[in-house]
Amino acid sequence: MELLKTHLKNIDINEKIKAHHLFVLITSFYILFSSISYYSGFLALFSAIFFYMSYIVGERLYYILNLDDISNCASIFNLKKPYKPNYSKHYKFGLFLMFIGILFIFFDILWVRDIPLFDPTSRRFLNVPFTALSHLLLLGWAIVVASNLSLNKIKVIAYSTVFSALIMLLGYRTNVMILFLSILFVMYYSNKIKTKELIYSAVGIFLILLSMSILRLYVLGSGGNPIFSRIDLTMSIFDIIVKNFNGMFNGLIHYCSIYSYIGTFPGPRTVVANSIGVYGVTITPTIFGAVIGDYGTLGIIPYFGILGIFLGLYYKISESLKGIYLGVYAILISYLLVGIETGILDFDVILFYMFGFILCIYVIVLKISNKLKN
Repeated sequence: MELLKTHLKNIDINEKIKAHHLFVLITSFYILFSSISYYSGFLALFSAIFFYMSYIVGERLYYILNLDDISNCASIFNLKKPYKPNYSKHYKFGLFLMFIGILFIFFDILWVRDIPLFDPTSRRFLNVPFTALSHLLLLGWAIVVASNLSLNKIKVIAYSTVFSALIMLLGYRTNVMILFLSILFVMYYSNKIKTKELIYSAVGIFLILLSMSILRLYVLGSGGNPIFSRIDLTMSIFDIIVKNFNGMFNGLIHYCSIYSYIGTFPGPRTVVANSIGVYGVTITPTIFGAVIGDYGTLGIIPYFGILGIFLGLYYKISESLKGIYLGVYAILISYLLVGIETGILDFDVILFYMFGFILCIYVIVLKISNKLKN
């Protein structure tokens, strides 16, 4: 707690809004606008605060490891030259990922022989590997924007709208939100937009999400508040997990996150739904419910501790190096914030986090190798 108090005293009013700020804010919003028990609310808030503190530790670790002078280090592959990110290669890599993602969007639609956006019931026939590969469009576009600093805001917004329309065809609102959020974070952390523009843009994304939710309810012929009713439903599932399934899944939820993609196990959200007696649909357990259901209450300490330290450290690296580092970071924190409701339970998303971890380790190895050389 002393670390948190010191950080709050020294906070700069001009400091950028970061992932740990938003994580606590959105978690608090979910708790306030739901009817969960005080104990479950406390666990969710404690998890968010522990993540907040761990994120600060990760930022400080960046300086402890002296990664702030990484530009003075020699490249691992050419010790005669200082390390400098090759933004041209990052840009081309991002374009390659985008091409793969767009290709598999069309493959997925051809597989279903329908457009899930206009027929939500056809979404259950989507090919799981094809859908996962289509998400490379999101990662690739974030890397492209982060690697090409000459792209102006008008072009970025225009292209993002086109790509969101493409990914929207598969009927997943979450992916549209991830695309816009990640690009917003890339532009914000590369100083293309200011905090005020970030806030206005976030409100705009919320309205887009609301409109898509209302459209989906209209297509399905349902009523109700599409945002707050969803929040209350999701948090009530978390409440049920805390009360009845605390540590009872023994890692099954996260295990299914991986093996469901090869068809040997049901999806993790299907497991959660079936456990509470609901069949034929999937249910999101929140990021907190997934952890507590699998590893018990104490599981939130290592989970949010490691996650916070990693993202705090990686933020400082991405802020310094930009390019692929910033593009991947923007995707990771977008999935983190959306994961407050859905959990980080998709194999492709887990692979994105592993990719970010590998990039983080690469920078640390780069620093250590140069220190040993000197």
